Parts: sequence; structure tokens; C-alpha cells
Amino acid sequence: MNALKWVKIWFALSCLIPLTGIFNYAIDPYGFNNKILINNINRVKEDNTPFTIKYKAPKIREGGWDNLMLGTSRIGLMDSQVVDNYLGGKTFTFSQPGSAMPIQFDSFKYALKFNQIKNLIYGIDFMTFNKNLKLNVDYIQYKDELQSFGHFYTHDIYINVNTLKKSLRTLQNNLSEQPELNPFYSENGMRNFPNFKQQLANNSLDMSANINKHIQKYFKKDGIYGNYAYSPEYMEMFKKIVTYCHKNGINLYVYISPVYAEHFYAIKAAGLKPEFERFKRELVKATDFIDFTGVSSVTVNKDNFWDSSHLRKEHTDMIMAKLLLRDDTMPPSDFGIRVTQENIEQHLQDQGSQYQAINLQEILAINYE
Repeated sequence: MNALKWVKIWFALSCLIPLTGIFNYAIDPYGFNNKILINNINRVKEDNTPFTIKYKAPKIREGGWDNLMLGTSRIGLMDSQVVDNYLGGKTFTFSQPGSAMPIQFDSFKYALKFNQIKNLIYGIDFMTFNKNLKLNVDYIQYKDELQSFGHFYTHDIYINVNTLKKSLRTLQNNLSEQPELNPFYSENGMRNFPNFKQQLANNSLDMSANINKHIQKYFKKDGIYGNYAYSPEYMEMFKKIVTYCHKNGINLYVYISPVYAEHFYAIKAAGLKPEFERFKRELVKATDFIDFTGVSSVTVNKDNFWDSSHLRKEHTDMIMAKLLLRDDTMPPSDFGIRVTQENIEQHLQDQGSQYQAINLQEILAINYE
């Protein structure tokens, strides 16, 4: 009798697992296949940004990409179509949110393996060179596949109880009168924040709270800048990318992503100004770059950002026009300074006079729960 019972259980499970996989594949809550899209069923997806490498690597592996955008999530929000318009061809955004240099270095090599990249647009960031920055969980999980140029399979996404829960949530969400929108990656790797746009349209977006929460994420004791220590080894990785581009005829465009003015002020308040300046001094030894940090007509306006460090997509052209056309006269005139070894010290001196005192401890102590 017990044996028969276990046979029935085994048979039920053997039927349930493939049915679960088929259901999850059809609903596709994370948008990995987008084979079936039905209004009020599954058109609005769940957040797939926690699957950065697993989602992006197969798409870059397909090949056919001419331009590569690399860096953290700050460049991930920039509109790749704008880059297409300036440079021609197709642009893929292989950004890695909050990532240290080893992740970006391996992503660069993986992209080169399967594509004839002509242009590299690199949104470099201070955080990337913190040797104490924790490596992203998905990078730790898929590091071997990335470094060995392996395949990334998605079948485990569908035969998964957690995905089943997300599929059911997707159905419920799509059936509501006003589905809740979520962040997601596009087919070209670009990150989108329709949730913020929805809140903006509903007059429920609290930008001050968004900015403060993001400053907390960076500057709290265990945050992205926590225990910051500049890594010469990470800079050597970046220099290898620069050298490869020069030797192989890849046009290289480097910029430091803008941050909201209070985020900039907080760098000094947190005692990180010396390391911030060291990062820029070492960076310019490798390549000229455009620095969009500091105080400008753009960075003092919170409505240009989604939080303290993510410029809104619609302002992509302000970055790319100045960067890709190499025209320093492009407006706004106070946004973006081309930095070379000849003007680096003057630039740092000019920025040093822009800092304002803020109560960082008060911001860090705000409780939003």
C-alpha cells in the first residue's frame, strides 16, 4: 500500500513539473522569451533586473552588436537608441548594477568574444574601484560561465516554484484595473523604470525620499561606499580595456556619470573626497574623459534624476552629444568637463570649491519603514 502511495505521488509530481514549466514559460513573468504577450494576462512583467547576467549574456552572445555600453546601472538607464543615432549600427547595454571592475572586465571580454565591437561607451564610476565593494550575487553564481564564454540556459527559470509564484502574481497584476509597473531590461540590455514614471503620472513620486534612500544605500556603514579603499588592481583592469581598444581599432568614449548635487556633497561629508580625487587622477592617466559630476544646472535639479545617482533616460542626449561628438561647446555649457592630464588639477580645484556642507548623519538616520 505504501509503495502504491509513493508511485502515485511520483506520477503526480512527474506530471506537475512539466505542466509548471509550460505554464511559467507561457506567462513568462520575467520576460525572458516574450513569445506570448496577451493584454490583461502577461503583458506587464515582473522585475527581471535581479537576473542581470543571466538575462543579458545570452542576448550579447547572439552577436550582431556594433556598439557596447559598459559600466554600472547609471549608464544602464541611458537610451541606447540615442547612441545608435549618433554612431550607427546596433548598441547593447551590458551594464552591471553596482558593480566592481572585475565584473565589468569579464563582461567586456564576453561581449568581444561574440561581436565585432566598433565603439565602446564606458560610463565609469567611483564605486567601481572600491576593492571592498561586494561582488554581485549573480556574478559570483555565473562567474565561471562568463569567464569561459559559456552558454547561459534559462530552463531552470521556468521549472521553479518561485517563478510559479511570480507567474500567478503576474496574472493577478495584469487583471487589475491599473497594473503595477516594474523595472525591467529591454532586449538591448537597457534598464527601464516605468514604475517611477507611473508614480510620477499619479503624483505619488516622492523625489526627496528617493534621493535620501539612495544616499543611504551608498553612504551607510555597509553601503556601496562603505569602507572605501581605492584599488590599483582594478584600475589596471580598466587600463587593459583601454589598451585593447587602442590596439584593435575600437573607438573609446569614457565619462563619469552625473550624480545629484547632494550625492556629490555627501562624498566630502563622508570623508571620501581624497579618494574621489585620487580615482580621477588615476583615471586620466589611462584616458581622457568627460566628468559630469559636480555642481551644474543639470545636477542641482532633482527632476532630472530618479534618485541621487540615476539620470533620467530622456536626458541621454545631454550626455551623448557632448561625449560622442567630442564637442565641448554642446549645451548645457556647465554640464560635463573634458578632463585631460593637462587640466586635471585645475578641474579638481574647481570642483573642490563647489562642495557645500550637508548633514549626512541626519540623512542616514531617516527611517522610511
